[in-house]
Amino acid sequence: MTERGKYHGQRLKAQDVLRLYAAGERDFRGAILRGCSFRGADLSGADFSGADIRSARFVDATLQNAKFCGAQAGLQRRWWLGQLLLVVMIAGLAGALQGYVGAWIGYWLTYSSSAYADKAAAIAAIIMVAGTFFAIARQGCSIKALGSVAVAFAGAVAFAVAVAFAFAFAGAFAFAVAGAGAGAVAVAGAFAVAGAVAVAVAGAFAVAVAGAVAGAFVFAVAVAFAGAFVFAFAVAFAGAVAVTSLLLSIYINRCIRKRDQRFENLRIIRLAFAALGGTTFNGADLSGASFSHAYLQRTNFADSRHKPTILTHVRWHQSHDLDRARLGSSILQDPRVCTLLTTLNGIDHDLSHADLHGANLASAQLHRIRLNNAMLNGATLEGAELHGAILTEAQCIATNFTAAHLTGACLEAWNIDETTILKDVDCQHIFLKEKPDDRGDRERRPHNLDKDFQPGDFEKFFKETLDTVQILIRNGIDPAAFRTAFKKVTAENPDVSRDSIQGFERQGQDILLTLQVPSGTDKAKIERTWDEGYQLGLKEGYHSGLLEGQTQRANDLKEVMLSFTQNPLSIHNMNNPINTGDGSFYAGGDVNLTGSTLNLGDISGQVSNQINQLPDAAPTPNQPSLKTLLLQLKAAIETDTELSDDEKAEALEEVAKLVKAGSNPKESTMQRLAKRATATLKAIAEPLTEASKLATACTSLLPMILALF
Repeated sequence: MTERGKYHGQRLKAQDVLRLYAAGERDFRGAILRGCSFRGADLSGADFSGADIRSARFVDATLQNAKFCGAQAGLQRRWWLGQLLLVVMIAGLAGALQGYVGAWIGYWLTYSSSAYADKAAAIAAIIMVAGTFFAIARQGCSIKALGSVAVAFAGAVAFAVAVAFAFAFAGAFAFAVAGAGAGAVAVAGAFAVAGAVAVAVAGAFAVAVAGAVAGAFVFAVAVAFAGAFVFAFAVAFAGAVAVTSLLLSIYINRCIRKRDQRFENLRIIRLAFAALGGTTFNGADLSGASFSHAYLQRTNFADSRHKPTILTHVRWHQSHDLDRARLGSSILQDPRVCTLLTTLNGIDHDLSHADLHGANLASAQLHRIRLNNAMLNGATLEGAELHGAILTEAQCIATNFTAAHLTGACLEAWNIDETTILKDVDCQHIFLKEKPDDRGDRERRPHNLDKDFQPGDFEKFFKETLDTVQILIRNGIDPAAFRTAFKKVTAENPDVSRDSIQGFERQGQDILLTLQVPSGTDKAKIERTWDEGYQLGLKEGYHSGLLEGQTQRANDLKEVMLSFTQNPLSIHNMNNPINTGDGSFYAGGDVNLTGSTLNLGDISGQVSNQINQLPDAAPTPNQPSLKTLLLQLKAAIETDTELSDDEKAEALEEVAKLVKAGSNPKESTMQRLAKRATATLKAIAEPLTEASKLATACTSLLPMILALF
């Protein structure tokens, strides 16, 4: 229950509130503000919790971080009575038309002066009635339904004309009567639907009132016809049409409440009608406002004529009757979103492709929720429970995940940038694939099933991805152009150096270069600078005769690396591994790549020397040491007959990385280095047969190696 404020129970005028607010007052809890107009006012931070704001107008007002918790919004009594009067008028008009049409049908069926012509007109009218009601019930309020009504009208007229001409009885008169009858039925059907909309708005009491009024008008008109024509059969037909129309109205009302898309247009009309005279927030800035536990039936949140209504980060938890408010074009129009924001319970729900931009889902229970392709830009999920959630291709720009729980979540191809907040995320592991591959692998991170992220690891894992620039170099690398481009980038961006190179990845004939850059760097500028420098290098190489009239590309990244180490901009002593594509990396400082060709024997010797520098002792008794395991792995690689020399060289270079990581196995950087190396070795062994020595070693040795880190 809302705590009482100093103005609780007091009736305040709008000028009183504005005067007090200007004097620094922010507490208006429990105040009576019915009918007050705050158009264009700035009431940011004001607390209207528990206040009576029925029929109050906040049009174009600024209400940032305002509180309306437990407030009573909606209609004042006089506005409710006005709506009921309008319902009665619509119901009476619909009833009169129904009585008129029913009486005419009864009269035509029983009048005997021109039997065939009149009966044809009656049958035509019945066809029109049945066709109209059936079209509305089956197809809703849609263009398709109007087409069906038009077909029924055309069929009714055609039938009447055909009968009149066939029997040669007053053809012109029969045509006119049938046309008039069919037209009257169409109007009656339309007004019956309008009556149903009004009844759906006004509630159970209005249903009874509207039904009674419509019935009274039906009876009155039918009796008038019966008295004029002395045919009681007219009353029976009028009643039949009225009952059918009432049943249709009840059916439409139920469909509208169930959000049946066939009657979506009627639902919108219904909400607009219901919000007349209600609490109005048209065009208001409600950023960060709270409507928790507020009563919002007949409240208007649609845009004003001058400004859009801003509902960013609004708290809707446990608000009442939000689905009966006029929500304009906001994300709340989606019933899935409306339900989620009011309950904060999305456990096992499917909100794929949902628009949740700017939503306030702080502390929401979202276990295993499906948010595939969902729009979460600017949303806040602080402290949200997202265990096992599916965020495949979700848009998460500027989304706040502070202290959210993401263990077991799938983050395949989710879209984040430096504005995405990942501070203090509680996550033990995540998956980068929604569906497992043939081996049942969903790209778990960390890879080791026995290992979890430590505090802060999740943010670091994705921050490394965010603080990078990826440049695609088409058709291989030209070494001279590469050096020119890199010099230009480093000259214009002092924070970028040769240590910024994170990897070269082969993508077909193209090469993807990854550069690490400081947070906040203009990545587009770096890419433009690179492109300009690379094109300049190509031109210089061409004019100097180095390319002999044809740009040559290096298709083998190893040759590019070797060529690159022989110039002042050497990467020989890089700390970061260089990805050469297909999952393999070069650890520049671990293997001395010199000369113009790749020498497998030299690499093998260097790797052996490095392994021998590792300690012989194992960390625990009865467990092989890292040195022993790596020697066994090296021997398996060198004696594997299924590997080419190049593949053996790549595998040995991964062993060298494991040696480097083994120098400090408990450091997080070295642990990540070891994971990448083992993943690459698995990728090299994947296409090999079960008889392959490397494949066998990957199965038996790599788990023991990883266990040491």
